[in-house]
Amino acid sequence: MKFCINCDAPVSGKYCHECGQKTNIKRLDFKGLTEEISYFFTHIEKGFLRTSKEFIIHPGVTSLNYLKGKRKNYQKPVSYFLIWVGLYILVHNMIINRFHYEYILSAADQIPRHAEANLFLRKHFSLFLLPLLIVSAISVWLVLARPRFYFIEIVVLMLYGGGTYFMMTLASDIVLGVLLRININHYHVFLWQTILSALYNAWFTYDFFRRSPPRYFWLRMILVALLVSVSGLLLMEYLPLAWLNIFP
Repeated sequence: MKFCINCDAPVSGKYCHECGQKTNIKRLDFKGLTEEISYFFTHIEKGFLRTSKEFIIHPGVTSLNYLKGKRKNYQKPVSYFLIWVGLYILVHNMIINRFHYEYILSAADQIPRHAEANLFLRKHFSLFLLPLLIVSAISVWLVLARPRFYFIEIVVLMLYGGGTYFMMTLASDIVLGVLLRININHYHVFLWQTILSALYNAWFTYDFFRRSPPRYFWLRMILVALLVSVSGLLLMEYLPLAWLNIFP
């Protein structure tokens, strides 16, 4: 009888039925490292890229499949979100530094403290992602999803939607900033990103709920869009100000 090295459970196949670890564990060497790297990129190709494609084309069907338990072929929501956010921040900063794009705020945003907060938001946008995601999930759950779906299920879908939005924003930065040489730190581009977010959120929400729409579906859709937009605007406007006041 063989026993799992990781959890000491009795095993008889290639994997432990308790913890999932391989039963044939070898010492680490160059070949083993190469195999790990190969497995990583194979996993990314099969799970990550498939998830990215499906959440653009069929966000509703993909979401329902995931919630029903068909999860093997999809990247996990937290890692999916973090990978795309990380790639976006990396590529965004590379484009800014390569083409020396400067922050250009709107003419109406000339109050020094507001301008400072706006600049802080653009440079540290990732700090404000979690509260924005949670507030958006609360709006969708209260107006459209309950009682059919748990709140945490909507949070998971928000992670997928947020990751997909950053994928599209990354593509937008490459097209605008690299190919067209447009300053991606201009407030006109920020406005375009807001419109892109609204369009994708509307498509995601419609495609998810249209298969069994609740009563007053379109009215609720409009209400959710307003709640998400207004709450997002307030968070992005005043949360950086509060941060700078607390941590001057």
